Amino acid sequence: MVLARPFGRVRDAGDRGAAAVEFALVSVVLIPLLFGILQYGLYFNASLNADQGVREAARMAVVHRAAGGCTTPGWVEVACTTEAMIGGAPAGTYVKVAAPEGWAKGKPLHLCVLVRSPSTFGILPMPNDGYVRADLRMSIEQALPAPSGTGVTETLPSGLDWSWCV
Repeated sequence: MVLARPFGRVRDAGDRGAAAVEFALVSVVLIPLLFGILQYGLYFNASLNADQGVREAARMAVVHRAAGGCTTPGWVEVACTTEAMIGGAPAGTYVKVAAPEGWAKGKPLHLCVLVRSPSTFGILPMPNDGYVRADLRMSIEQALPAPSGTGVTETLPSGLDWSWCV
């Protein structure tokens, strides 16, 4: 006579609930790790968007092109274009645009951006308190029409400054 063997592991009465305990022990490490990966992923995405947006906006500014929807001429138009080029430009986006040597062909245009990363999980401390910085210098290619003044600087939240943008 052949005895039928049960499929899988034979459980003792003392094994009941062991899977729940094991899951609880593993989830203490796994869940914060998962949210940490998501938080840093959002931070690095904001960093890439800021770098790409600054490059595109600077390129458009030195050849006198503006993004659609930016109608105020001059420096405000450059700042508006910069915010438009940074993937959706969240509310925590601040722009500083300057031509320290004046607006002339071959002179530098300096563009700086500070973007608040949308990672709101709060599990891990983020670099620079969650703010992403991007700056770029590019030579002006078309001198006319020149914007009046030397630039525009948006006001930063308290505790932050533009000292890194020189």
